[in-house]
Amino acid sequence: MRTRTIREREHMEAVSAGAPARREGFWDRFLPLGHWLGAGAAGGFELGQAKTRLMCAVVGVGGFVVMGRFAGLPDGIVGTAIVFPLYALATLILVHKRPAATHARRGFAVLMDNLVVSYVAYFGGGFAPYVGFLFLTTVGWGLRFGPHYLFLATAIAILGMVWNLAASPYWQENWLFGATIIFGLVANTVNASILLGRIAGGNRLLAEKMEEVSRLAWQDQLTRLPNRPFFRDRLAQMVAAAERSGRRVALLLFDIDGFKSVNDTLGHEAGDRLLQEIADRVGRRVRQADTFARVGGDEFVILMEIAHDRSDAVPVAETVVAAIGEIDMFAEHGLRVGASVGIACSGTHPVRERIADELLLQADRAMYEAKRAGKGCYKFAEEAAEPPQAA
Repeated sequence: MRTRTIREREHMEAVSAGAPARREGFWDRFLPLGHWLGAGAAGGFELGQAKTRLMCAVVGVGGFVVMGRFAGLPDGIVGTAIVFPLYALATLILVHKRPAATHARRGFAVLMDNLVVSYVAYFGGGFAPYVGFLFLTTVGWGLRFGPHYLFLATAIAILGMVWNLAASPYWQENWLFGATIIFGLVANTVNASILLGRIAGGNRLLAEKMEEVSRLAWQDQLTRLPNRPFFRDRLAQMVAAAERSGRRVALLLFDIDGFKSVNDTLGHEAGDRLLQEIADRVGRRVRQADTFARVGGDEFVILMEIAHDRSDAVPVAETVVAAIGEIDMFAEHGLRVGASVGIACSGTHPVRERIADELLLQADRAMYEAKRAGKGCYKFAEEAAEPPQAA
């Protein structure tokens, strides 16, 4: 049985056709540009990251100004107060003008953010509290861009603090404080990575539920075939496309001869199993390019494009009649089933305002003509056909 609807196949084909075919390289895996919330969300997050960076730079420089009122600032701090805000502003402008992410821009940004904070903290004293920004940069990169960036930012921050413990007189005297910062970074990263995993799992579950809801709207739950709303939508699309291209469409409508006897004798559960068997047997023999749907009760339709003339529909109709005639599920109860098929083709009559509805009506009339002809056969629609009578 076909478990993927025509709409789903068309969507997958469109995505495949539009996506560039290239192999994922090292940098794609090491610094992924997408995110577990999607590439579009990642682009918005990069702009948010750039704004956060600029605000932090302003706050940091404000702190330098306050400290400068009470003591002289080291040359390295003065240089940082000039260079980093300019870098933050330039990055914001660049991301705004060129939102498409690049490996180089992301990699340089995560390196710059963490090294600058570690460098400022190197001077100790009133600058030591700036290590608090390390937690902002590591978690900020991780929550915005995923675990790769979280681990990379944390590694750079820890290496920076290790360097401070080894080279800075202040941190050599306050090594316990420095070790606590490193421990906090590790614990913070573990907790953030767990959070990222749970959020990613929640997003996957949400996406699966959304896909399921979308599928339920277009799928018959008993047979897993496309349902009547899907068929009506597909019919209108194919008729419109056929008229534009000068091609034709054939609609085969059939119901099950003897279905009422199965229901009345063996119950509705047996009838449901019969419908599932029909969907399976016919579904395996219908072309993937055709639309096979259940439109209600024991009625099914096959929608196909005609390559030459209406005779193209004959093998399909014969296949349906043969496939259903082979079913012997209830032979021990003396019950046999068959199919009566009505066929209507577009382009055989003058164009009408609602040609899709006309095709369905003509196929329905033809199906009843097949029943009157003895059942287990097919009939083509004729414009002068009489309205359907009760079977």
